[in-house]
Amino acid sequence: MDSAPVTAGRSLIRTAPYASLALWGGRVAHGLRFATAAVDVSLDAPTGPVAVPRPHPGVSPAHPVLGSMSPAEESPTKALASGSAVPRVLLLAPTLFAESLGEQDLVTRLNLCGSAPGCGRWVSVAFGGWVSSLSADAWPAAAVRFSERHPTADLLDLGAGWLLLQMEIAEAVVRTDRACVLLNTEEAGGLLVGAPGPLH
Repeated sequence: MDSAPVTAGRSLIRTAPYASLALWGGRVAHGLRFATAAVDVSLDAPTGPVAVPRPHPGVSPAHPVLGSMSPAEESPTKALASGSAVPRVLLLAPTLFAESLGEQDLVTRLNLCGSAPGCGRWVSVAFGGWVSSLSADAWPAAAVRFSERHPTADLLDLGAGWLLLQMEIAEAVVRTDRACVLLNTEEAGGLLVGAPGPLH
């Protein structure tokens, strides 16, 4: 059974219209629309993450407060999606920002926060991982998947005003007013299982 923070986090992910993407080095893009995606949405072989040292060894890059790890985070919850492939996240970003990423995968953090529907509990979810641009060959399949959550006409402007990014999830931190849980790669993928449909 899901822990309360994980349940609240999954509820927020289902309904949150936007997320913020924070890149290593300080650049942040707010208000990005997102959707989950199958691992094989990209037709390109992964380029691999950029090797960036962590300023505090042993502390997650997804952790919103470096150097502050609670007891709840030292004992990750039971795996949520044992044996399943970890999905990625698709992000629709303005071309100017997306092109600034360059060709390599970059260390990043995807942040969502708000009141979780159903329980009304404040919750924050921070996914840590690597972000990269999708090749043009992958756009059709990715756009169809993205439109299931965000049926937006901006998808018709791919390559001009907008580009699709993909984020490979490595871990996640879920915080509520009562708990803080650090999830490993498999558990973080469990938060994205059962991706939401269109938002209204």
